Amino acid sequence: MTQPRRGAGAAAAAAAKWRTFAELPAGLKSLIGLSFVVALGSYMVTPFMGVLLVRAVGLDIRVAGILVAAATFIQFGGSILGGTVVNRLGLKRTMVLALTLRTAGLVLLGLAVRLPWAAYPAVVLVAAGPALYLPANKAYIVTSVSDELRPLFLGVSSAALNAGMGLGPLLAAVLVGADPVLLLTGLAVFFALITAAHQAALTPVETRPADTPAASGGVAPGGKRAVLRGALRPVLFTALAFYLYFFFQSFIGLYAAEASGIQVLGWVMLLNCAMVVLLQPALADRIARASYRLLVVGSFVLMALGTGAMALGSIPALLAGTALFTLGEIFLFLRCDLELVDRIPGNPAFAFGIQRLTAGIGGLFAGVVGGFVFAHYEASGHPDAFWSVVAAQCAGAALLALLLGGRPRPDTASRPPLPASAAAR
Repeated sequence: MTQPRRGAGAAAAAAAKWRTFAELPAGLKSLIGLSFVVALGSYMVTPFMGVLLVRAVGLDIRVAGILVAAATFIQFGGSILGGTVVNRLGLKRTMVLALTLRTAGLVLLGLAVRLPWAAYPAVVLVAAGPALYLPANKAYIVTSVSDELRPLFLGVSSAALNAGMGLGPLLAAVLVGADPVLLLTGLAVFFALITAAHQAALTPVETRPADTPAASGGVAPGGKRAVLRGALRPVLFTALAFYLYFFFQSFIGLYAAEASGIQVLGWVMLLNCAMVVLLQPALADRIARASYRLLVVGSFVLMALGTGAMALGSIPALLAGTALFTLGEIFLFLRCDLELVDRIPGNPAFAFGIQRLTAGIGGLFAGVVGGFVFAHYEASGHPDAFWSVVAAQCAGAALLALLLGGRPRPDTASRPPLPASAAAR
């Protein structure tokens, strides 16, 4: 009788989740689908930015490297301005503005093939788009659902974004080398259509009455410093998480080309994105309820084990290490999102702007440190040892989290419910 009961329970849970999704506001359902499309288009150009600047535009590789580093910091660090822009324009208009900027950047990047000077403003605009878009995207989700559903739908949104991230490079790989102008022109048209879809499909959402600055007192201009002081630990661990993640994202391609062949990179990225898509929404509730300290420690330990496995050098070890590393990523990034939203109350766009700023700082340091470390071990003929250095840093982060994990996430059960028009129960 146990197996039938378990099967019935699983079916009932799946049916309940489907009913929850079906009852969501139409704008939120549209945004989840559009999140996939935005990531798909973005990752048809983002991983190839350096290749486009050097081979298509004709820039010196060192100049291209500086531009890519600047774009990474703008894309992530610039999101701290997202909260200010949202306060002035609203969530929907901010997303439409962000997509318009990215569309203009892609047009300029296509022109840069014949007019190299256009590459500089193009890179800034292409990076500025997601800097504004992603905080507003996540804030729209947080504002549109109840507190109980927040972990689930942040996980669903992350899964949609990662599905696009996994498929985008596969679709773009052929055109990058064959006809970059056609790729960039097609993407500019694609993003123009995405922008129009956001304008047509999304409805403006109202913030929670009790979460406005006047009511909560938590995000008034004079109180932001005090709020941030209460969020120092989550900010620290978010920065550490992105610092370690960018060692993987930024250098796995170089390592694969050196050690296993660039074809392996496709399987690695597909495994990484597929795991996030399949597992993060399913585990969202457990991730939200888990002990903060133990979850962060365990996540860093998984990342250490994963990068340690990569250091063994074989293709099976690389794939197994990617799986372990991705598990840590799944647990850590969703919980970091939840911690920042809960400890910076009343202004989710500002909270996600802080998250993106820490990502920019982490990515910047990972690029600098990782570049020197990878160059050293590549020159010595032992590129596998690069991952041993990353594993040691992951282990150090786990120890730091054990010592400084701090108190658990604040209880959100006492928050007032959303207005009927915005709640999804």
